[in-house]
Amino acid sequence: MRNIQLCLLTVFLISLSSPLLAQGRLSGSVRDTAGKQNLEHAVVTILHKKDSTLATFTRTDKNGAFQTKPLPAGKYVLLLTFPKFADLSDEVDLGAEDKDLQQLSLTPKSLLLKEVIVKANTAIRVKGDTTEFAADSFAVKEGATVEDLLKRLPGFSVNAKGEVTTQGKRVDKVLVDGEEFFGDDPTMATQNLSAKIVKSVQVYDTKTEQQNLTSINSGNEGKTLNIKLKEDSKKGGFGKLSAGTDFTNYLEARGLYNRFVGKKKFSVYGTRSNVNTGSLNWQDKQKLGMENDMEYDEISGYYYSFGSDDGFNDWSLRGLPDSYTGGALFSNKWNNDRQNLNGSYRYNQLGVTNKSLSTTQNIFRDTTTTRFKDARTTALSMQHALNGKYEFKLDSLTTLTYKIAGTYKTSEQRTQTYSHFLRTVSGNVNSLDTLNTSDQDRINNTSRRQIDQSLVWKQLFKKKNRMLITTLRYGMTDDDQRGTIKTAQAFYESNVVDSVAVVDQMRNIDGRSRTIGVKSTFNEPLSEKLNFVLEYGYNQNNSESYRNTFNKSSNGKYESLDTVFSSNFDLKVRAHNGNATLRYMYKKLRFAVGTGLSQVQLNLHDLFTQKINTYTFRNITPQAQFGYMPKPQMNINFSYRGTTRQPTIDQLQPIRDNNDPLNVFEGNPNLKVGFVHGFNLGYNRYKALKGSWVGANFGYNITQNAITMQNQLNLRTGKQTYRPVNVNGNRDWYLWSSWSVGNGEKKWSKGIQVNGNGGRTNNFLNGLPNTNTYMSMRVGPSVGYSWTDHVNFHVNPEIGYNNSRSSLQADGSVRYFTFGGNFNASVNLPGKIEVGVDGNIEVREKVDAFAGTPDNYLINASISRKVFKNNSGKIMLTVNDLLNQNVGFSRNINSNFINEERYSRIARYFMLRFEWSFTKAPGSK
Repeated sequence: MRNIQLCLLTVFLISLSSPLLAQGRLSGSVRDTAGKQNLEHAVVTILHKKDSTLATFTRTDKNGAFQTKPLPAGKYVLLLTFPKFADLSDEVDLGAEDKDLQQLSLTPKSLLLKEVIVKANTAIRVKGDTTEFAADSFAVKEGATVEDLLKRLPGFSVNAKGEVTTQGKRVDKVLVDGEEFFGDDPTMATQNLSAKIVKSVQVYDTKTEQQNLTSINSGNEGKTLNIKLKEDSKKGGFGKLSAGTDFTNYLEARGLYNRFVGKKKFSVYGTRSNVNTGSLNWQDKQKLGMENDMEYDEISGYYYSFGSDDGFNDWSLRGLPDSYTGGALFSNKWNNDRQNLNGSYRYNQLGVTNKSLSTTQNIFRDTTTTRFKDARTTALSMQHALNGKYEFKLDSLTTLTYKIAGTYKTSEQRTQTYSHFLRTVSGNVNSLDTLNTSDQDRINNTSRRQIDQSLVWKQLFKKKNRMLITTLRYGMTDDDQRGTIKTAQAFYESNVVDSVAVVDQMRNIDGRSRTIGVKSTFNEPLSEKLNFVLEYGYNQNNSESYRNTFNKSSNGKYESLDTVFSSNFDLKVRAHNGNATLRYMYKKLRFAVGTGLSQVQLNLHDLFTQKINTYTFRNITPQAQFGYMPKPQMNINFSYRGTTRQPTIDQLQPIRDNNDPLNVFEGNPNLKVGFVHGFNLGYNRYKALKGSWVGANFGYNITQNAITMQNQLNLRTGKQTYRPVNVNGNRDWYLWSSWSVGNGEKKWSKGIQVNGNGGRTNNFLNGLPNTNTYMSMRVGPSVGYSWTDHVNFHVNPEIGYNNSRSSLQADGSVRYFTFGGNFNASVNLPGKIEVGVDGNIEVREKVDAFAGTPDNYLINASISRKVFKNNSGKIMLTVNDLLNQNVGFSRNINSNFINEERYSRIARYFMLRFEWSFTKAPGSK
């Protein structure tokens, strides 16, 4: 019986691979029609007819003859090129045998009677700081989303949350045809738009218009993706509906519809899921959908509202979710594109339940402490978000742009935490003394209202390249928080309870902030190559923070004010910023050098003591950027920027917090301003004929007067006190590099990524200086093959190495390896059936501090069948976590401690799903 099964399997594999075994060569010769000469070194390029991707290429010998390598049977395009001769293009059908094309003739351009235009297709184009990927050059299976396409692009990675990383930086903004798509929610475009409607994907640094003028980055930019749609996809409507359930516990449904009428676009979507967090913004930006402006954001750290946790950011990583999302978008252009309107509304609701267990080991010179923490959390967060943009081109030289972004958030959270703190006895790790235990029940109800607005005036002049850009911004934030904290603590002496402390308090927190800012940038061309850019910005913030804590009175009500844990103050911040930059741009070379001056003044009024503290920080910020393009599709960049790290108001002001009475933070009013010297070197190159791409980025930062923590641990009670102080000697570096080759259908793709970071930090532990040296490296090769109508697979294994050493650690450093990676594969069978599997594996080497480190083998599988005449529908049976081993786990090593945490995740479940993608274009059936 087993032999029969092996025979059937062999026949099946041979039937799948038989089209690949039928191969032949193309041969011929190339000759000059005028001089009757054989053309040596003429380029012979063979393209796939289906998608114009490169199949192979060669050159003619001294006799003008050529012969390609074996190619699978199919239809191809032959392209002959030779200097000063017109290109020759022709279609070729290649069977299972070699084919001789005989003599092929090229005509000198001087003899042509009419111009011949040949369209060139390039998978990747590098122009300045922008890299563009032609979508059709990267094969994806039918029904793929933009997110699936991004996973195929060289230098891109997408994690389980949908966060996209490219060229070593995270993508923080996604545009569709240059316009916002549901504000600050990038996953709305990547996870819902179909890959087949995409023409190209552009990636570049996220910059303001002022930064584009100066050609100097702030050093903290993320990346922006611009998804350009095919013209025929911007007519009529298209959308996607999907739904799935296991008929008992889990369900997931989503729908998206886009409608185009002329230049009007309307989109609407909704989701419901209790297996993932839905479509949520990746991070809660302080300025929402506004452009990231470093000078404007410089004072944002001084607004201290004692705000609450943001459930749409952190909880998506922990626990069991229950989510709802919905929204709509409208955009239109009219008056010969002189006026442009874009607006969107989004609603998110996320409920989470989570159980977590964490272990933290602190290592000192003569002792080791361990804290075990068991927490249970239930939370519900809701958010309404609005984004709007109106652009009006008054004339050919003047443009006004108004933006508004607003959110209203509420959250309810209850966390019950039990912790147990122990210390080694006389250096014996097997003998532990209990120092304290804590049992806490915390409830928080919060709300936040936030609006940011900007008005940009862009003025061009008759003199070429002369430009003035002025931006006015106004932001408002209101925070409210109500909550109770009940904590029972027991302190031990020789493992016997010595004392008990009980906390039962209510907190009322109110915060108000109003920020106004103006920034003006003027560009004056000194010549065709040289420009002078002058900038000035002024920002002002007025905020109020009222934090009042109440103990229970004799009547059982929270009425007795606790002044120790209460703090009310007004804060006024004024910031001036000026920059002068000289920019040079000519052909292959571009560079910019300049310097900035800034002054920040804080006036802090303590309403309890009526004491007013004034702080003034003055800074000089030099900057330089260099770019060189030695040849097309090759780019080298180097930059330096000096930036300041201002102490925040909570670091300056001794504001006490009773969230965790065993960990107390103290402010330091004598902090100095930190200064960072940041260096960055980047390189990328694309070779069109070989289809290979290589990119690398290396950065190194040196920080003067770095703000770090002075940690004091009471080894009798286990209570810790933290205080910020300035130190020198901090260093950090990061490395990202990627190489890939091979794209398109019926082609192997190969690549490798090497990423890493490391550095050195300094702090103080119990009065002793401590230096922590750390390094983390990741190497991940990848290989894949794509034959969209038959087989697709991609494998990306990864090995990582981590090393952390503290100068106070007597027994050496903490070292461990990680292994794993991800893979996906699919095969189409007769009867419109597709079988697929994907997985993510994480294997961690155990460390001495912990036992039983869990490994994670997350494997998903599916079987589906296409339905309807045009295959637009699909019925699927899926299984999540096939091996039932999905474990929530994280490890963090920093300075003198190592922490491991386990938390709730959804394990194995089966689900029956239905998907339907539809298109209704003018004239379509």
